[in-house]
Amino acid sequence: MTTTTATEDLLQVGQVVKERFKVLKKIGGGGFGEIYEATDLVSRESVALKLESARQVKQVLKMEVAVLKKLQGRDHVCRFIGCGRNERYNYVVMSLQGKNLAELRRSQTRGCFSLGTTLRLASQILHAIEAIHDVGFLHRDIKPSNFAMGKHPNHRKVYMLDFGLARQYTTASGEVRQPRSAAGFRGTVRYASINAHKNKEMGRHDDLWSLFYMVVEFVSGQLPWRKTKDKEQVGIMKDKYDHVNLLKSLPSEFRAFLEHIQSLDYFDQPDYNMMSNLMDQCMRRKNVRESDPYDWEKANVDTSITITNTSALHAVKQTKYDGGNFRSKFFNQK
Repeated sequence: MTTTTATEDLLQVGQVVKERFKVLKKIGGGGFGEIYEATDLVSRESVALKLESARQVKQVLKMEVAVLKKLQGRDHVCRFIGCGRNERYNYVVMSLQGKNLAELRRSQTRGCFSLGTTLRLASQILHAIEAIHDVGFLHRDIKPSNFAMGKHPNHRKVYMLDFGLARQYTTASGEVRQPRSAAGFRGTVRYASINAHKNKEMGRHDDLWSLFYMVVEFVSGQLPWRKTKDKEQVGIMKDKYDHVNLLKSLPSEFRAFLEHIQSLDYFDQPDYNMMSNLMDQCMRRKNVRESDPYDWEKANVDTSITITNTSALHAVKQTKYDGGNFRSKFFNQK
């Protein structure tokens, strides 16, 4: 857990950072850091301002900035606007996105998405995961609250958020790094791979395991271990569970997806094209069109503010809090 016990926010509404970013409102916060919506006084656009205390033992914004910069120009990535530090906090400024996928799922009447919405989201998330792997990094905390829909005119595009737990898996020459014998748990209990629970070095396939769990939850509204908070217990449940049972709520194409990720080990490169083609094939078979409205568009749900989960430290340490989310109304995980 964090060693800082600050009771007041690092920034106040109306405050201007670096003589450029004027704080409009706080949109997230907790043990790891704080997120604000601000106005860029140069461009007049709304931006996301993400902070961590300079006194915090576990500093993760440095990794966030490094990965965000590497990913610039890629699809599904927030635009990097700036970063800096002072004696009180470190900060990064990026483009502001809409609501995250955890909130959007919970906003649905049945707590789940239609198959059409799920398939299109999964396809975009897969491409986002491929992009971060392509620049030599693992995300290591793939979950619904770390993906958000963009703001108009990009309101139908998914954006990947929060690189605080990312790790470079390649060497300077582009080779896959040798795995550590014990790496420690990283991620969020509900969506973590079995390897993560066993404290093994995570590879590219582990991000895809988390995507698989997300897809199951999107369609069915739940995972078998949703009510279990203890990390060790969830790990045991996943290890014993016959994952073929999770396919019951999914189209038949996902059997090949599951079999593929089950076949991979740390060093293997996933076949992203094959998995993408499976989703495309499924969409064609189910008559899902890209132009179809998403579930929340049908319901006219407000997607006007960014709520991101920056609780990287809690995600690392969590053994008692499913999701490791900030203790605020924005991050209640159900």
